[in-house]
Amino acid sequence: MISFLLKVKQPVRFLLVVLYVGCIAVLSLLPLQDFPKIPMFPGMDKIVHILMYFIFSLLSCWSVKTELNFSWLLLIIPVTIGWGIFMEYMQRSMHMGRSFDPNDILANSFGVVSGVLIYVLVSQKYRS
Repeated sequence: MISFLLKVKQPVRFLLVVLYVGCIAVLSLLPLQDFPKIPMFPGMDKIVHILMYFIFSLLSCWSVKTELNFSWLLLIIPVTIGWGIFMEYMQRSMHMGRSFDPNDILANSFGVVSGVLIYVLVSQKYRS
């Protein structure tokens, strides 16, 4: 599976990241009443944030072939965390039933760092 993913052409990789960023924006900015009513346990929204940004960081690393040049991480980490911060500020400024939550920023950041670490560990193991 990993060898297949590494053979995907870079324009396709970038397109998938752009589409995923669009999904994050839509999910982050839609008013809460537009979502189906799903029973949630306390903290479930933080798990969702961690997973969304975990996937975002994995896709970002994959899109620029970080396994070939780890210096890309110096761009990926602040950009993906910055996107999460931007989404929180947009929620606050839109006044559409969403609110700014610094704990969401922490969850997003944890997801990013976790995703990058997993990507680096797996790519190192795969390369050797």
